[in-house]
Amino acid sequence: MRRKKGAVTVEFAMVGIPLIFAMISIVEMARGVWTYYNQAYAVNGTLRYVVVHGADCTTSGNSCTVTIGNIATQLATLGIGLAPTSWDVKFISATSSNSVTCNPLSSCLSNTTVWPPSPDNKVGSRVGISATYPFSTSLAMFWPGASPTHFNGAFSLPAYSQQLMQF
Repeated sequence: MRRKKGAVTVEFAMVGIPLIFAMISIVEMARGVWTYYNQAYAVNGTLRYVVVHGADCTTSGNSCTVTIGNIATQLATLGIGLAPTSWDVKFISATSSNSVTCNPLSSCLSNTTVWPPSPDNKVGSRVGISATYPFSTSLAMFWPGASPTHFNGAFSLPAYSQQLMQF
């Protein structure tokens, strides 16, 4: 009976520690997927907002053009849980010369420049939004090749959407 005294400790070390690591890994992976999905949803939803505010939108006397600040605010609103101070975004117009980069997104929240500018706001013009968001996880220290003191592995999660101007 006395020889089995430490068996529980050994069994916990063999089963419990890998099980705890697996549970933490599942939570971190779910957090990464949630971050990626929120960014992709926000980029696509914001681009849908942009493509219905083109040149033909103002033909009936409406004032429905949008600015970089409006678009950045829409993106920040749709990107639930994503910090605008960490989010790098590029608004891509039909002619690359009219593209706007916001590094970070918060730097464009008060920009009053109309976007997309003429002639890139005509119906059928292709516009897009490209974004990257950093995802940090402490699991990087367990990956092969990582230094033992590197606790904050960061990855850039990309998102891209492209559509044609509708109005």
